[in-house]
Amino acid sequence: MLLSILKDTKLLKNYDAIKTSFWFTPCLILFLTITSCTILLFIDLYAGLDSVHWLAFLYHADANITRSLLTTIASSVMTVVSITFSITIVALTTASSQFGPRLIRNFMEDKSTQIVLGVFISLFIYCLILVRMTDDFAKGHFLPGLTFAGAIAMTLCGILLLIYFIHHVSQNLQSDNIIDNVYSELQYSINQIFKQQKKEEDTTSNEKNAITKLDIERKLVSPVNKREAIPLKSPACGYIQTINYAHLTKVMKKLDGYLEVSVNPGDFVVNLMVTMNCHIKHLSKEDEKNLHNGFTLGPKRTPIEDPEFAVHQLIEIALRALSPGINDPYSAIACVDKLTAMICNLTQEHFPQGTTYDEDGIKRVSYKTTSFQNLANIAYDQIRQYSQTCLAVQLRLLEGLIRVAEQASLSTHWTFVRHQKQMIEHSLKQQNLIDLDKKEVTNRLQTLDELLKNGD
Repeated sequence: MLLSILKDTKLLKNYDAIKTSFWFTPCLILFLTITSCTILLFIDLYAGLDSVHWLAFLYHADANITRSLLTTIASSVMTVVSITFSITIVALTTASSQFGPRLIRNFMEDKSTQIVLGVFISLFIYCLILVRMTDDFAKGHFLPGLTFAGAIAMTLCGILLLIYFIHHVSQNLQSDNIIDNVYSELQYSINQIFKQQKKEEDTTSNEKNAITKLDIERKLVSPVNKREAIPLKSPACGYIQTINYAHLTKVMKKLDGYLEVSVNPGDFVVNLMVTMNCHIKHLSKEDEKNLHNGFTLGPKRTPIEDPEFAVHQLIEIALRALSPGINDPYSAIACVDKLTAMICNLTQEHFPQGTTYDEDGIKRVSYKTTSFQNLANIAYDQIRQYSQTCLAVQLRLLEGLIRVAEQASLSTHWTFVRHQKQMIEHSLKQQNLIDLDKKEVTNRLQTLDELLKNGD
């Protein structure tokens, strides 16, 4: 939903930066805490709750004892904050060294960590405000009882949050949970991208249906698409994070031209690299700048419109697990299982054609699209290459191909299965396997051959 809302703007990049930061959520909680503290103080001053019988105990405490208790809470909270930060840093270091530096992003966007940090920092500031206000109220022999009760309640919640946080971090450092979290992000990214693309295609289809077939054919062979191409070069270097095709379509309609986009989200572009070819009579500097505004560049890849990013994260975990230093084939097998599940899901998806039209049915923008074979081969190639000395992973790759073949329905699906099967089979022939291992391999290859025959 969010992708569709923010697609026409550059807010996606800012939203992703905020989501993966350690400052936004704690600052938001701090603001809400200060606001709540102010409201409670006004209630204590003007609501007359001290005259309520069953609340009298809150307003007749000793000011010195109250101040000492608040000071103790504040100092204890700062100790807990330091512990929380230490646990967080250890988690980030472990994730970076064992699972890859790109996994740090997943830990930083964890809302539980951000909320815990925000609550403890807010509790510290809350207590400091009350310590200062207690001195003023003590002179009038009145204490902000309700506000003080709020501090006690926040302290109890903080203790529960600390217990939850320690449990949460210990759970998140387990490889199976990390792999599952990356897979969930991958599926979410793919689902959002395909949902948005389907929405755009449906819109385009409705617009085209409103025009006669003759008109469309006439317009598609019009001089708009036959004009000499003007190459547009990138004004900066970086990773393409988002491409606003709706914006590009509007610009090209205004200019009465046709645009060919030669890069994808996730690609790295250098300065003065050709990213677009514009078929138009004349292109001003302002128009060129307007077209470049449809691209969002950044120093790193993000999963916003780049499903390959999360795929590479799973691959990185698998390759590190297969390294001699870690030697954890079970984690690699778990990654293969998740990648197989992704590929099976992709067999049910309709991939976009890579063309946008304006309201009149005129083709305005063509662009490179993510294909099934591209994503599927990326998912299997590197793991297959690095697992030549690990038969267990290769057997699981063959089992994954069987699962994909069982759901394959298009020629591209069968091409992928056949290609990967041939490569794995060739790799296994180079190994000296014992008879029992050869039997396991043969059984899986025979199953694949039968499925491929049925597919043909």
